[in-house]
Amino acid sequence: MAPPIPTDPTAGRRGHAFSETLIGPLLMIVAVLCFTCLDSILKHLARSHDPWFLSWARSLVQAALLLALAPLLGWRNVLVTRAPRVQLGRGLALVATSVCLIFALRHMQLTQAYAIGFSAPLIAAMLAAVLLDERPRPVQWALIAAGFLGVLVALRPDAPDASLVLLLPLGFAAANAVFQVLTRIGAQRDEHAYAQLFFAALIATAVLALGLPWSWSRMAPGEWGLLIGGGLFGTLAHFLLIAAFSRAPTALVSPMIYFQVMWAGLLGFLVFGELPAWSTVLGAAIVAAAGIALIRVRG
Repeated sequence: MAPPIPTDPTAGRRGHAFSETLIGPLLMIVAVLCFTCLDSILKHLARSHDPWFLSWARSLVQAALLLALAPLLGWRNVLVTRAPRVQLGRGLALVATSVCLIFALRHMQLTQAYAIGFSAPLIAAMLAAVLLDERPRPVQWALIAAGFLGVLVALRPDAPDASLVLLLPLGFAAANAVFQVLTRIGAQRDEHAYAQLFFAALIATAVLALGLPWSWSRMAPGEWGLLIGGGLFGTLAHFLLIAAFSRAPTALVSPMIYFQVMWAGLLGFLVFGELPAWSTVLGAAIVAAAGIALIRVRG
């Protein structure tokens, strides 16, 4: 039997709104898959190439792609900035984020690096309290503390093989938190999302180029192909992320970032033969639970 034809004139709009709300989180899940593919490529290349050089090349690809797409995206949307100082800070934060992450991936499993790196939203919440006057409530402080407990579990600083390498994903998380807060400040100053993507990549490329005389690596054509492919994954991920937040509320979209741990575990096993330790899985679960709860409470 065919379903009855709805007589409510708003039914179609509600169905459309529901589908849009569903598409947002799905786009975010695909976006973090693309980010994980990029990081897997960088992890593979970091075995034989300098992470500083790889960070420069990755930023260069993103800047070049956005410049090539400027006629479609709108020249002003890409090339005009209203907050150059903010973009300079974002570019410098991107340098620290990229270098710390690639150095970490050279020595650590994808899942462990991500489990620790996911403390970035928690650090960002603390920074926002200082820089944006977004004062966390007591329950939010409790969730931030719980998240950092999860980081300690994932780090396992008491493990026999623990070393200063563990500081690298913490550096990545701190730099990424600064990047997130500056991105929010840029958005408050009506910076276009495409301009934020372009100028961060452009500034990072220029800064990282200063180290090329000491970090330049000869790469085979196939490795250049991988690197360009990684840049494509990263740029696509950013576009998907923008589309996700434009289609659904932040409280629905943001928690999907923690799917990256699942993708990291899958690609880590398939590509690198990595099996995450129980402490990494437990720590990631604690950080993810705290992060999702923090998003819900703030929402």
